Amino acid sequence: MYASFNKRESRQDAPLEHHSPPVTQAEPQEEAVNNDWTEASLKALKNDELKAILQGLGLKRSGNKKELVDRILGREVVTEDNKKKPKWRNSKARAMLVRMLMDKQSNVHKMTWKEIHASHEWFQEYDPMLFQRYVRDLRKANPKKVAVVTEDNEIIKRELNR
Repeated sequence: MYASFNKRESRQDAPLEHHSPPVTQAEPQEEAVNNDWTEASLKALKNDELKAILQGLGLKRSGNKKELVDRILGREVVTEDNKKKPKWRNSKARAMLVRMLMDKQSNVHKMTWKEIHASHEWFQEYDPMLFQRYVRDLRKANPKKVAVVTEDNEIIKRELNR
């Protein structure tokens, strides 16, 4: 083990655990330290070079060239559209709405979709027109789910009473 380690130290072309990045990435990372960018100088770079600068700065590296340049220059605008919201199918909002619909005592049965949408910040993350469809679909599927759960509970009850 020590012999192979010594051989590795003597070979300059052998990879080491703590090696420096390739030349293509080192140049933009050096620029990341300099911070002497102009929009024109950044636009002259290739996307891979811009992404290397962003990596050196610890910023997100996805997007088109304009977005990359804006991000490096600190001009990226974060809007509601840029924020990632969870897909409805796997969201906490959907799980909460399903739980509310399963509860026969819940006030959600007396509420319109607009009232439900306004009732919680999780619901408000979703476009109102899409949310209206989500509520309609869940309300339509709810009686079937309730029937399945009720039937399952009866089966479990009978099995436990044996």
